[in-house]
Amino acid sequence: MEHIEFGTRERALLLTLMTLGGSASNPELKEHLKDTLDGEPRRRMNELGLVTSVKQRAFHHELTEAGWAWCVGELSASAPSRAGSLGRSLYCVLPMIRDFLNRADISLAEFAVARGVVPPASSEGEVAPVHGSRDADEADLETRIRGAYWSLAKAPQDWVLLTAVRSLLGNAPRAEVDAVLKRMERLSDVHIAPEADQKTLTETDREAAVRIGGTSKHLLSIEAR
Repeated sequence: MEHIEFGTRERALLLTLMTLGGSASNPELKEHLKDTLDGEPRRRMNELGLVTSVKQRAFHHELTEAGWAWCVGELSASAPSRAGSLGRSLYCVLPMIRDFLNRADISLAEFAVARGVVPPASSEGEVAPVHGSRDADEADLETRIRGAYWSLAKAPQDWVLLTAVRSLLGNAPRAEVDAVLKRMERLSDVHIAPEADQKTLTETDREAAVRIGGTSKHLLSIEAR
């Protein structure tokens, strides 16, 4: 698909949506960008299949696979002609992000979603220093995810819906669970995949999916204990 060129405002909205993990409401976009995705820009992005928008109290938007692909393409794009000096400087930074992702062998979606994982707050309300505890916390959460899987799977390599896995993780923060699932997928014994028959998915199943590489994945499989 040929890379679609937008004006400065539309590019800013799409890239800001990307930095928010690919999913944000208009109030969130307003807070971060001082702008919202509405009117003709929203309709155009919906029609092009780059963004899905659902009206709740306010519109909530999510990048589609095509939307993530557009953002990846923008890492190699030229600045719009009316971008101004600040906008042109951004388009000097984007290729640096592209090169980093290539060297690290991670997708833009993985990078953007992991960026949104926030450390827990201290009792004074300030962000607590993580130091070496984060690795321990992630290891504990991985153990809980594996335990949930084995309580649901009848045999190794069975496919289990993430809906069921998440229901056994208590109050584990969604962003942290997603970050650990993304890391686990790179392990040789773990497989996370989309449901082939999308018609069988419930709305809860769709909400429980983890987005990896711009794809919503609903199923977890682990090869052995």
